[in-house]
Amino acid sequence: MTDQPQGERWVGVKEASDAWAGAATETLIEVAGHYRGVITYAELAEQVQARSGLRTRASFRSWIGGLLATVVARCHAQHLPPLTSLVVHRADGQLGPDEATVQARLTCYCRFADDVPAEVVAAAEAAVRAKEEEARAEQEARAARRRSTRTRSTPQRSQRRTAPAEEAPRICPHCFVQLPASGVCDECG
Repeated sequence: MTDQPQGERWVGVKEASDAWAGAATETLIEVAGHYRGVITYAELAEQVQARSGLRTRASFRSWIGGLLATVVARCHAQHLPPLTSLVVHRADGQLGPDEATVQARLTCYCRFADDVPAEVVAAAEAAVRAKEEEARAEQEARAARRRSTRTRSTPQRSQRRTAPAEEAPRICPHCFVQLPASGVCDECG
């Protein structure tokens, strides 16, 4: 007696990873096709196994992070928006995403969904323009500071101060969003 549906087979995680990555990308594109669409880790794990016909007895928690890392790389290589931003722990959205995740999801919806409200798109475009203006102003200010320091005499080496190197932001290993100062992921808990 077998507990496996017709056309499916049990495999190890490594054997299934490539097929699962393709199925995950397809699934996430479908999720992105609906404004505010999200999918839980558990639902995505079930979807990729069902779509590929390759199942594992290993807990999805042990392999979903690696699968999503592969999807991130594929999205980057195929110039797709950050589809993994659509994966959540709980579908009720009790923990709200940070601004970067919201922007990433909106990018996905704008690319694949037909039901994104026009005012949401307009607000997002305005926010992008404002950030670009802010970055441009900061760049111009830096250039002006560099020009002004060139005209002054440069201090001796011993008098120069170096700015401390900025630490790279910490990233959640499960959902790949930047961790807040507390170090506890708002999405994963």
